Amino acid sequence: MLIKPINDIRNPRHILDDDSDETTPHPIPTISIDIGINTIENIVVIPKTISILQEELLDEKAGSIKVDYPELSLQLSEEQAQSYDEDEQLYSAIRQREINTKYPTIEIPIYSVDKRNLVLTVPHFPNTITYNILARQLVKVFNPLVTGSWIVLAPCSMNNNQTIAIMESHTDPLLDLVPILTPPHTITGISAAIISQLPPNSKLISLVLNSEGQPGFEKSDNDAIVDICVILGSVLELDNKEEYLKRKI
Repeated sequence: MLIKPINDIRNPRHILDDDSDETTPHPIPTISIDIGINTIENIVVIPKTISILQEELLDEKAGSIKVDYPELSLQLSEEQAQSYDEDEQLYSAIRQREINTKYPTIEIPIYSVDKRNLVLTVPHFPNTITYNILARQLVKVFNPLVTGSWIVLAPCSMNNNQTIAIMESHTDPLLDLVPILTPPHTITGISAAIISQLPPNSKLISLVLNSEGQPGFEKSDNDAIVDICVILGSVLELDNKEEYLKRKI
């Protein structure tokens, strides 16, 4: 008996014909910063995945950052005004909900620690362009005010049995004990964006925590969290350094 294979591919019953997100350009956000402090000793930028480092600090709100997409809202309003078809209105409402979920208006609080340091935790953005635009605006506003250092923290999957690393050498005795991050390790997100936007003469302390997981959703090692707390307590000269460390250990 001869069995002939069937090579014909059946047509699918349903075809969803819609624009792909890959072909649609990402909207450009507008960044506005409200801050009431004229001088800053140090500024600490923390990704959302390790926000626990900021949550345990005794701080008070000193300002905020608003990330908005006014161009996107205007575009949707114009599309709705051009068509009053009931089905089209339903589609527009669903699309509006999807866009609001993907590109929400976000307010990022800025906290003052011991009235001389600023700390802010940046959420995860699906649109990576937002990190660059936000970093550019942060450097533009805060770099003239910072008298000490920019301290940026970043998660990284390290395979060398190290809990933390630093991206450049320092003369500080404590920071000098931290091993330097070596290739092929890399960082992404807001930390990488700020490092790329800072002028070469800026004082920068870039610390990396051993973590695992997808970019934007990493989980950092507990020992790395404790080690970073020791460094933050020393560099920021926290008034409640011992209490801060006790809450982490």
